[in-house]
Amino acid sequence: MEENSNWFKLKVKYLVQTEDSIKKKTSEYVLKAVSFTDAEASLLQQLKDEFEYNLVSCSKFNIQDVRKDDAKEDYFKVKIVYVSTSEDGKESKVIDNYLIQGDTVEDITKSIKQLLSGSLMDYTVENIQRTKIQEVFYNVDE
Repeated sequence: MEENSNWFKLKVKYLVQTEDSIKKKTSEYVLKAVSFTDAEASLLQQLKDEFEYNLVSCSKFNIQDVRKDDAKEDYFKVKIVYVSTSEDGKESKVIDNYLIQGDTVEDITKSIKQLLSGSLMDYTVENIQRTKIQEVFYNVDE
């Protein structure tokens, strides 16, 4: 995947057959792509054998990285604020967002500690939020 690629979040709607009816379902997916068009084409390639869907939205997704754990079900968006102090004593904040797969907030907290174990900067976990993301796709063009 090219260096200038971004993360995109795509929302799709589709029909699901249940025992007694047909229901509409909405799912969200995240993938890396170089453009909106590339993101849409990549998702189409990824889901072509799964089901027919209508694309509802495609937007850039402000995250720095994804930590997957296929043994876990849910994805959580985590906001981390780093505080650094310059030589002249001025504090500056850097905000990073991560998407981490886990089942509980405790799983996510453990993953964050592992992720940031070598960090030299002070950081605060400002927010951990469960998402509706079904799957994250890497290297969908390979």
